[in-house]
Amino acid sequence: MATSFDEVIDLGLVLVDDYKLNKLYMNSPEDFYKFCDGILIKSIPNFVNCNQSLDYIVNYSENPPVREFVNTLTMYEKDILADYWALEWFTRETQVASRINAALQNSGSFKSHSEAMNLKAKESYLNGLRVKVAQKCVDYESMNLSNIQL
Repeated sequence: MATSFDEVIDLGLVLVDDYKLNKLYMNSPEDFYKFCDGILIKSIPNFVNCNQSLDYIVNYSENPPVREFVNTLTMYEKDILADYWALEWFTRETQVASRINAALQNSGSFKSHSEAMNLKAKESYLNGLRVKVAQKCVDYESMNLSNIQL
């Protein structure tokens, strides 16, 4: 049985509390799923050492829409992908905040040290999340050493 995108995204949403995502879901669940699916699809290449194919099928024209991986992922694989999903989401949010902060600082009409501190905290969290995901990948690989062909 295939693994639904929702299984991975739901795990990722545990790490993310975003009023914009909540509003998007309330306004259009279909747009919410498409947005989250896009982040997941962008996350897939990051999991380079997955022991199985991460090929997927997405077809929004079917009723209900098909959004799933071809294979059945393990809980650990879903967890790593969810972390990569959250990492991609958070990277996107940090980049948006950086652009806004730079525009405000350069305009001369607004200078805020709290915005810079907020951005610094976000970047620090992002770096911690990268380390966490990297460690999970190392743990995942070490659990599967018997599968390595020499």
